[in-house]
Amino acid sequence: MTDTHTTVGSDLPSETVSGEGTISEDQTLLQKNQEEEENTNKANICDDPDSSNEMKDAGTCKEKDDSVDNVTTNESAAVSCHGNQVPKKEGGEGERSSASGDLDPYAYAKDGKYTTENFKIEVRNLPRYAGFAQFRKRMVNQGLTPHKVKIIQRDNIAFVAFRCEEDRQKALEVLNSHVWKGCSLSASKSNPAADPLVKKRKEREESGAGNSQKRSRGNDEDDEGLSVEDRLLLAVTPLWNVPYEEQLKDKTESQKTVLGKLSRAIENANPGLGSWVIQQRKQYDNMCCKLENITPSPILNNYRNKNEFNIGISPEGKEKTIGFRLGRYKGGSCTVASPYNCPNVPETAKDMVRIFQTYLEQSTRSGYDTEKHQGHWKQLTVRTTQGSEVMVMLQFNVQDLSEEEIEKEKQLLQDYFSTGPGKDYGITSLFFQACKQRRPGDEEPSYQLILGKEFIQEKLLDMTFRISPDAFFQVNTLAAEVLYSTVADWCDFTENSTVLDVCCGTGTIGLTLAKHVKKVIGVELCQQAVEDAKVNANINGIENAEFLCGKAEDILPDLVRRLYNTELVAVVDPPRAGLHSRVISVLRKCSNLTKLVYVSCNSQSAMPNFIDLCRPTSNKFKGAAFRPVRAVPVDLFPHTWHSELVIQFERSQST
Repeated sequence: MTDTHTTVGSDLPSETVSGEGTISEDQTLLQKNQEEEENTNKANICDDPDSSNEMKDAGTCKEKDDSVDNVTTNESAAVSCHGNQVPKKEGGEGERSSASGDLDPYAYAKDGKYTTENFKIEVRNLPRYAGFAQFRKRMVNQGLTPHKVKIIQRDNIAFVAFRCEEDRQKALEVLNSHVWKGCSLSASKSNPAADPLVKKRKEREESGAGNSQKRSRGNDEDDEGLSVEDRLLLAVTPLWNVPYEEQLKDKTESQKTVLGKLSRAIENANPGLGSWVIQQRKQYDNMCCKLENITPSPILNNYRNKNEFNIGISPEGKEKTIGFRLGRYKGGSCTVASPYNCPNVPETAKDMVRIFQTYLEQSTRSGYDTEKHQGHWKQLTVRTTQGSEVMVMLQFNVQDLSEEEIEKEKQLLQDYFSTGPGKDYGITSLFFQACKQRRPGDEEPSYQLILGKEFIQEKLLDMTFRISPDAFFQVNTLAAEVLYSTVADWCDFTENSTVLDVCCGTGTIGLTLAKHVKKVIGVELCQQAVEDAKVNANINGIENAEFLCGKAEDILPDLVRRLYNTELVAVVDPPRAGLHSRVISVLRKCSNLTKLVYVSCNSQSAMPNFIDLCRPTSNKFKGAAFRPVRAVPVDLFPHTWHSELVIQFERSQST
């Protein structure tokens, strides 16, 4: 999740940005692998400035595998205010060219449409090691309302974007000469970030590599000599031609690197555990705990039950092509290739692509242009089950269409798939999502049912789970059964235990444990997911489960006080960015919580959480430290670099 950025309008070199609590080290092979994987797990949702998932996924605690991946999903790292990372153009962008007709990477900020990049400041002379959370809190305490914050720690500089010019002006007045930790800050207006796709194309054009139309549309340079099919396989399933046993070895080595790094971090953060760490390293090959053999996926191909397909232009210039991106937006690519050769996509999903491809070709509405923010058909999402149920969500940018015109499009869809050529394709649920360019704070547009049922159902560990359009459900159902069985084994609960399921989503983990324990309490941010969890409990006849909606850091303090005298076990399964530090603080403070099982889908991004669990007792972390006891990788994503990591933590009695 680490990304590298350079400053627009200055001579600052590229600098890896470290959030508060992270370890500042050079980017490892593990990080590279994870970043490449982040283009594949979510079915290639690339980091373009218009990705609809950026705002959507920030609203759910569990939407992790299908989230935008080059940025983390917690608020602290979900934005960049400068440099080569994608500028967040909330309102849209116009033609990427200047009056002279040349490519202009800053045109999006000049076309009069809304973007917070136009309300950005640069703050210099920050205190050394100032963290994101500290700085944001400092600004809020001064009455400011920052929208995006990014810190370059090496140079003690921050870039802050605001929602309007009034907020920016107030920040300039407040922060100029403001003294923080003995440092007098200076603040000035900052230029918008360059659009990375246009910047890349401009560089190619100037170097003489952008003469052809194909190349000017942008492809990742390293892959330009390959066929479209091979480029797509590398983008979606980079290990497609590597024997599975070798894939597992590579994933094991990556997790060994994480545990070795964690051992050094624990020793630095908690000297009281120093002798224990040294002993663990000697016993477990420089790792902080025993690493069990990786658990393979029971299924290697056709395993993804959720696929999000872009709608764009193919490398051959065919418009309204449904498929996956061949590269990253920031790498200068927005072309789309059909997914028919992708081994991780099930045939049912490919059939949906075929019939909707036919539908779009006869539609009078154009495909959505990611560069210009023009056009309509934007994304096709397909959810499938082990049975025969299929849910399809079609995202449509309404632009300036009237309500009558939008209703006509919905009616055409309904007719085509109820009585027309699409009626025999077995769609269980068909949803229409009317989206438009949004400002910060706007809610994600709702899904409108066009045809069929509101939900589909999936079987997992002999239980039935309801799945709504935006609910999180592990994308590899059979491997999820293996993962959840591992969690159950490692909780070490008794029939008197209460399981605290943090970031519970639709309740899958907690409900699979409910029959073995006294009570399950799930906490989840997404209201729809909580409703699904309650329904899932009812469907499966489970009466000892309770689900609460809200931020874990807000709900947990009162909840753990209520559970003070219980035999408590915690399971945390957060999104890629990990848990808020306040959640870790509350869990540490709960003295009757002696065992915690952490399920990480990105162990590198979760590293700050692992370290905080093991820090010595302090004002912030009042309870005794935890220690990692054992870990095991579980492969949910064959042919990619990614795997889940399960770590069992136990309370230390000495620190």
